[in-house]
Amino acid sequence: MEKILNTKLWLIILATMHTFMGLIVPYFTMGGSIENVSVFLYMGVVTVYLLYAAFMTEGQSQARFATVLCAPMVLWFLIGAIMKLEMLGHPVAALPKGLPPIFLWTMPTICGIRNWNSD
Repeated sequence: MEKILNTKLWLIILATMHTFMGLIVPYFTMGGSIENVSVFLYMGVVTVYLLYAAFMTEGQSQARFATVLCAPMVLWFLIGAIMKLEMLGHPVAALPKGLPPIFLWTMPTICGIRNWNSD
């Protein structure tokens, strides 16, 4: 169970998936037009935050940072799924296709909450 609930591991997995599915794939499928540059830049900034939390912090600080970064995203995806919200003309988290990002953002949140008072 310790290996599965490793905050650093989930932050790295999330940052990798966020880079590919939130930045690289949409850039090529949307044509990289100037109208979408701000969204792509924001996705890149979020990836930098995740990588910072994974590699520049440890222990209690990492757990708390992961929780603070990821829990609001879990809520955003859940609210987006319930309300059927759209972003750039695409559903935020249409179920069941929205389950993988919800899962990926939930795991660092759970790990962070579990290790909130570590050290």
